[in-house]
Amino acid sequence: MLKLQREDKQQSPIVIVEKLYTLGSAAQNDIVIDAADIDPQHAKLVHTDSQVTLKDNDSQGGCFVNGQRVTQKVLQAGDKLRLGKAEFKVLPLSATDTRLPAVNPGWQLIADGSWLTGQIFTIEPDKRYVIGRASDCDIPIKGSHLSRRHTEVALLGGSLRIRDLNSTNGTFVNEKPISDDLAHHGDHLRVDVYSFRIVNPEREIAAARSRPQLPENNSKAPQATSGPKRWKTKPTSPGNRTEPTYPAQGSRANWIWGGIVTLLLIALAWALLP
Repeated sequence: MLKLQREDKQQSPIVIVEKLYTLGSAAQNDIVIDAADIDPQHAKLVHTDSQVTLKDNDSQGGCFVNGQRVTQKVLQAGDKLRLGKAEFKVLPLSATDTRLPAVNPGWQLIADGSWLTGQIFTIEPDKRYVIGRASDCDIPIKGSHLSRRHTEVALLGGSLRIRDLNSTNGTFVNEKPISDDLAHHGDHLRVDVYSFRIVNPEREIAAARSRPQLPENNSKAPQATSGPKRWKTKPTSPGNRTEPTYPAQGSRANWIWGGIVTLLLIALAWALLP
């Protein structure tokens, strides 16, 4: 898990917990950035498969990673991110962190089906939220098969209370129909064809803290040895093939002269034969 720390420390660290974050100067963004050259909808962060990808939204001020302008880039711990004039450091989530605020303080309903996919709805304490087709609902969804006032959700202790409001097509938690029940972190809520993952950001952060911290470089460092260094050579190098052996220089001359003498004696013997 990664977090963004603004260089000027004007904002608390932003822990990347959810699947999608929008960034910009407009108030409806998940991450509102008050700085020069920030477009209303400047960029977004997409969190999938343990990767966080920055995607530029055709902004005027641009998105830069390590000084290079990008339209799309997978972020890594240690990267330096600049959006317009706002600069951020990309940091790993440390087990020693004491302040780990999520972007939103309450629980979240994260849409993971239909055209709502990626949208985040925050459920704050001490408030009831009505989901339905009517425009005056707290979470209005324009669905033709959704009841005008379909479902009510509210925080209750460490759970999310979900109450069906006599809807036509029912309310489901983990695909089981309910009338009034408690849901927990990681459960799924479905109203008609619209489904949501129920998230308690504090639980997400606690899970990240409990994961072992991997070193930045997973390759094994070479082991130090007390003896001389042994170099690895290719199969064709002299160190890996058997070289022919030759006699010493003096011995080689003796062999040559011996051969000559032997040939002369043979020739002389043939000449003396009758």
